[in-house]
Amino acid sequence: MPRTPSEDWLMLAHESYWLWFDSMVVIGMRTSDILVCRPGYEREAALMVSEKVRAHAELGAKLAAGGSLAPEKAARKVVKHYGRKVRANRRRLARRK
Repeated sequence: MPRTPSEDWLMLAHESYWLWFDSMVVIGMRTSDILVCRPGYEREAALMVSEKVRAHAELGAKLAAGGSLAPEKAARKVVKHYGRKVRANRRRLARRK
């Protein structure tokens, strides 16, 4: 059954919250590694920057290939794209602890 526009926006808000939450966790893990000079922290800092550049480029290509999207569809695509990246970082960093 298709969702109503209100349900679409609520789902986007929910997904956006989890993206924000996971991002804060990843920022905290990376910051603590850098502050205590955990082995490999230089590589992690460089990876942090290169990942962002790559993720932005990938997203730009996805949005361009998708043509004209309704605002909520474009926003969901953005949140989904970054959500996958952030969750992967969170899992990878958690395994190192």
